[in-house]
Amino acid sequence: MWTQGEAENHGATFSYNTTVIGGHIEENRLSLHISETKHLENWNGKFPLQPEMVLIPKLVVNSAGLSAPVLAKRFDGLRSAVIPPTYYARGCYFTLSNTTICPFKHLIYPIPEDGGLGVHVTLDLNGQVKFGPNVEWIDGIDDVSSFLNKFDYSVCTNRAKLFYPEIRKYYPNLKDGSLDPGYAGIRPKLSGPRQSPVDFVIQGEDIHGITGLVNLFGIESPGLTSSMGVAEHIATRFFRC
Repeated sequence: MWTQGEAENHGATFSYNTTVIGGHIEENRLSLHISETKHLENWNGKFPLQPEMVLIPKLVVNSAGLSAPVLAKRFDGLRSAVIPPTYYARGCYFTLSNTTICPFKHLIYPIPEDGGLGVHVTLDLNGQVKFGPNVEWIDGIDDVSSFLNKFDYSVCTNRAKLFYPEIRKYYPNLKDGSLDPGYAGIRPKLSGPRQSPVDFVIQGEDIHGITGLVNLFGIESPGLTSSMGVAEHIATRFFRC
């Protein structure tokens, strides 16, 4: 939490248990609609949400990750044509068990597959060997699931049978029963099945025409690794005192 403390020392304020549910454009600036998160719990998505607070900031960075496109669509006055199509891909990891000696000394990346980098080898700081991620395309993400992060992050044990043949392409000595379920993540992608990969989109006023709004779309891995660089780019290019 050291980053939170450092941010607060520089004047940042964190608002917990609150959700940005939309916004509207007025005089070419974005006003944000805010609600307590608990009020979304029983929301069925059919009736409009009423904001409990409206903020008019100088700069808005829509960095909501999986929810960024859904949120952008709820900015009344933002042209829908500037919001790219979004796809969701779950990726599962399995860990290597039943071994006392790590069989790898470095990362291994196979030939990339459709929608991902393939089932590769990752070594964590504890020496644990992880294989993944695979690509499982997800359909039908609704606003409620997106705003409340109600995504399915479970790892089904049966998926291991799809990992064994992929891993044995570079680790033929892998024994049956050596894989344990690890964890899963979901990537917000701007390209779907059998489409050419699309890079991050950092979208400012020059594209959508709204003063003080920056949309971050498709910030999948390695978005976390490059998050500080993305922040510096936004601060340098878009922030006006």
